[in-house]
Amino acid sequence: MQINTNKNELFLNKCTKYIDIAKWIEQDIIVPDTKPDAMKIINVSAFPYISDFEVMENKIKVTGKINYYIIYGVDDEKYNTRGLFVTHPYEEILDIKDVNKDYNIIIKPFTKNIIYSLPNERKISVKTEILFKVKIKNKEKISLITDFDCEDSIECKRNNQTFKNIIQDKKSIIASHDDVMLPKEAEDLFEILRIDTSISNTELKESYNKIMVKGDLNLKILYTANNESENIKKTNVSVPFSAMIEFSNINDNSKFDIEYLLKDFNFRLNDDITTNKTINVDYQIEANTTLYEDMDVEYIEDFYSQTRMLNYDSMSVDVVTKDVDYNKDFEIKDKLVNILPENTKLLDYYIDTTSIVPRQNQNMVTLEGNAKVVLLLQDISTGVLSGKTIDILVNETFEIDNYTDNMKANVEIKDATVTITQSGSDLDVKLILDVNTHIENVSLFDIIKDIVDEKLDISTLDSINIYVVKPGDNLWKIAKKYKTSVEKIVKTNNIENPDVINVGEKILIIR
Repeated sequence: MQINTNKNELFLNKCTKYIDIAKWIEQDIIVPDTKPDAMKIINVSAFPYISDFEVMENKIKVTGKINYYIIYGVDDEKYNTRGLFVTHPYEEILDIKDVNKDYNIIIKPFTKNIIYSLPNERKISVKTEILFKVKIKNKEKISLITDFDCEDSIECKRNNQTFKNIIQDKKSIIASHDDVMLPKEAEDLFEILRIDTSISNTELKESYNKIMVKGDLNLKILYTANNESENIKKTNVSVPFSAMIEFSNINDNSKFDIEYLLKDFNFRLNDDITTNKTINVDYQIEANTTLYEDMDVEYIEDFYSQTRMLNYDSMSVDVVTKDVDYNKDFEIKDKLVNILPENTKLLDYYIDTTSIVPRQNQNMVTLEGNAKVVLLLQDISTGVLSGKTIDILVNETFEIDNYTDNMKANVEIKDATVTITQSGSDLDVKLILDVNTHIENVSLFDIIKDIVDEKLDISTLDSINIYVVKPGDNLWKIAKKYKTSVEKIVKTNNIENPDVINVGEKILIIR
């Protein structure tokens, strides 16, 4: 006879997969006729973006573009430094086993290495190593038995647990074309050399069946100026963004996880000379949003009948019941003596942390490697620019609090800031690393289905047994084996604490 059950159906994430894949991309950049000849290359920066990806069998095809900012020296009395902005499309295949188009996949590209040369004054050869950081989440539907719908009594081992129930994953594109007003002090802007982008001040507000997301796209601009005394300058502007994202299942218990990814960025200077304080900016920001609820569920972990034989099919699955983020900041200071030539001015700098490798061993995490800091320098006498890269050694260790064997952790550097103070030829460097550890509690569940109730021949069972406790035993296992109840064993043997039995202890079992 089939036994009917009451069930609670949940959608839980399986353990997240993190995969890093590096690819080299080559590009020949031609200096346009509107620009002067390149006499030397001072610096090349590459910013990769992913516009789309297609999941295929054991691979993902990624399409996107790389924005190159090239600072180069020219033979010109007024402007001995010029900038070139070039966009290069690419298509790459990432080999990833057992990937599925129904998974929630986020791919973030980072520039790991860049090599460049100047074959002639009109061509710049660039070879860029892009690190694709792939994060894959897969939902699993599980059905937990909460009660039985039958007349016969069934012994049940119950458990209470809080689950992160995934309601919906959604990717939304926030796209905009804005005229950005530059600060008054940047009205002398002649040519942009480099733009660094970042997203900050993100907020979320619920509104009926929608959520409103907003934040700032920050632009850090390095440029040449129409200024005889100071021809390389910096300025900062923020571009606010916002969007409404629709969900059909928002209620008072709804919670949201949002991860933002800049998918595209482009700019051009305003051609109208009367409004040269503005630049046209095009961008796309992807908001990866997960709608979930924390659900408290009482479910039946195990069961048996004292009078019937209950047979069933089951499948074991590992799922994430809960996840938390543990953030920690590290401050690293270094003093570099005689690192700069004489009569040199530090104009600008930026940091690359892709060579820092996080390693985890149980509850201990170690960050090892070098933070690369790229310097832009200027000779005070001649005004000529040059580039230099310095390495800051990183060797930091920290402990994850309350780490247990059923946890899985992923460690990554979410943000890095560097502050450099120049004193003659010496540099004082202060590096701050914002390290995020994402911890998932992984539990094994037996998904039970098709329970069949069959008659049990009680005459084959002994009415009295003496059982010697073995390692790993508990009263539930013993009662299930002998078709009795925990309460009866406790009462018969005058056991004070049902959760404590000792190996070698003899237990009297009476059916």
